Amino acid sequence: MIDDKKFIGKTIQSLRKKADIKQSELAEKIGISEKHLSKIETGRNFPSLNNFLRMAQVLNFSLSDFGIKETATEDKYKELLLKLIYSSTEKESKAYYEMVETLNKIIKNC
Repeated sequence: MIDDKKFIGKTIQSLRKKADIKQSELAEKIGISEKHLSKIETGRNFPSLNNFLRMAQVLNFSLSDFGIKETATEDKYKELLLKLIYSSTEKESKAYYEMVETLNKIIKNC
């Protein structure tokens, strides 16, 4: 049986090394201590969802990198939008949301 903490930690460590980013750099970019990141990478702690999403943004990974089969979609635009959303800042996310809401209102009135 696979230990989830160790599997997630080793995968994050591998993705970080593949991206040629030092542990201290990644920790700083996602706003945690290097010690905490070390505990995540060695399987002693799980990353919080927020930190995991920040790591995904910095290291440019997806759930498929963790062996999770993502829902296959024929709509490449949804996939592109999701990548854009997950890599955006809070300000950008708000702007995207407002644009989509406006477009939805226009479409409904047509």
